[in-house]
Order: sequence, then structure tokens, then C-alpha cells
Amino acid sequence: MLQKLVGNEKGPKISIVKYETFSYYKTLAKAKYWVLNSNTRKFLKPNEEQVYIQTWHGTPLKKIGLDVPGSDLDYAHEGEKFSYMISPSKYCSEKLVSAFGLQGREDIVLETGYPRNDALFTFDQAKVNSILRELDVPRGKKIILYAPTFRDNKRSEVSGYENASGLDFDKLKEQIGDEYIILFRAHYFVAKNMDFEKYKDFVIDVSDYEDVNDLYIISDMLITDYSSVFFDYANLKRPIIFYMYDYEDYKANARDFYLDQNELPGPITKTQDELVKAIEETRFFIPDARYSMFNQKYNHLDGINKGLEVAKKIIK
Repeated sequence: MLQKLVGNEKGPKISIVKYETFSYYKTLAKAKYWVLNSNTRKFLKPNEEQVYIQTWHGTPLKKIGLDVPGSDLDYAHEGEKFSYMISPSKYCSEKLVSAFGLQGREDIVLETGYPRNDALFTFDQAKVNSILRELDVPRGKKIILYAPTFRDNKRSEVSGYENASGLDFDKLKEQIGDEYIILFRAHYFVAKNMDFEKYKDFVIDVSDYEDVNDLYIISDMLITDYSSVFFDYANLKRPIIFYMYDYEDYKANARDFYLDQNELPGPITKTQDELVKAIEETRFFIPDARYSMFNQKYNHLDGINKGLEVAKKIIK
């Protein structure tokens, strides 16, 4: 199998190839199975003997693909390549079918839960300690994972997508710096535009860290905006806060949403002061009925050994 691997994965049957190199395309051409979590290049297409398994990179909150008004047919062309698509819920299946134009081929969508989320059910304290050491995270403070997405409508041909943190880090450090460390995980579209050197004792830039699941399991809470990361994170039953400081502009000028705000498993904040208040209130956090209902609807298939379950359905 071929995945876009950049880490230290080792094993007698694992070969690492750099993305979009000759070795990468050679491996794609020879592989029996493709396992990918995002769209391929337009010119790539599996042959009749190859099996393309699309795991996608997140249950969608914001509209994607053909569900975005005025979108091109790239998603439809990509969907035509799929042999199978993995889903964690009926909701996700419906949205992926619509976004990729899979109507009439719904049977290729396997509702098994996401194999990548196995790690959220199997970690132990030794694993947590190992990650904390690797990232050199100071002990004695709570850890906030802040993972905002990019803004479709905030892009320059020269500098790319704009920084989308939405935070005054000087003020935030004064407000919560004594108790909290922030792990900042930027979307890869804007990751290179961030510089936290002046906040190095308060903010750790983890945008280039390989496995986001590691960041989930070491953090005490998640703050995000419109990113899909909260779906997977909710499996941990830890606090989630939504910082939607530009909600009206995003909804009107970037992308609309599939979900109603009332379904989200955490408070919605629109100013930094509201965000800080929500952070302080996590001291008393217990997953409420809305949180439990969210997991039951969107994550109930996630669990242990989902990779094996998928493999048994596909590999023959």
C-alpha cells in the first residue's frame, strides 16, 4: 500500500517515498492498493486491477466539492476513480456521496469508522509522556490545541493564504499564560506564514508535526473554528471550544456549512474575551447531553481495530 508518509514508520514491508517524486509515481503505478486521504492529481487514475481506497481527512463541517456553489467538476472526476470510500457515520456518507457525485454508487461507501482514529482509543500514559518529551512541552500547565482552518477568500497570488489565527497572543498570554500552553496547529495552506518566536514559552508551533492524533491525546482541550478536527477529537470526550470570530464573513464569503451551530459539541465564542471565559469554564467540564448526542450521531462507529475491519472488507 502507498500512503504519503513523512515520519519514522519502520517495518520490513514498509517503503518510504517522497511525495510527488519519481519513486512516488513509480510506486503508485505498481501498487495493488492506493490508500489516500485527499484528492489526487488530475492525471492520476488507477488501472482496472488497482483498488483506490479513499479515507478522506475529516468528517465535513463546511461544504465541500460539488456542494459548493460554482465549484468545478474536480471532485466528480476524483469520485469516479474511487473503488471504496471510508465513512464513520450515515451523515458523513451522505455528504461524501453528494460532494463527490457518487449517486448510484453508494455501495462503495463503507460505514466502518475511521481507521486513523484507532489511536484515540488505544494510547496509554507512556505514549503521552513520549510525545510530551519529543515536543519539549513544559510540565505543570494545561495544554490547549488550537487548530484553525484557512480562509478560502483570504488569499493573495503573491503570499498565499493569510494567517488565520484571529488571536492577540500578547493579550492572550497575559490572560491565561500562567496556567496554559498553546499548541498551534495551522492548516498547511498557511503554516509557513506563522512566526511564534516571541511567544516560545507560551506557544509551540506544531503545524509541521506529523501525526495530529498525537496532538489530540496530549492536549487537555481543543479550540478550533471551522476545521473538521473536532469530529475526531470528540472521541476523547474532552472540552472543545469554537472560536468563530469571523463567522458571518466566513459563511457569506468563504463557505457555508452542513451542520447547524446548535449541534456543535461545545460553546461558540466570537471575541477573545468570550474565548478566555470559555477556557476558564472548562475547569468544571463534564460531557453534557449535547456532547453525547453528537458522538452518538457522528462518531459511534469509531473504535478499535477499524483498520482491520476495513481490510477484511476490501482485501480479497
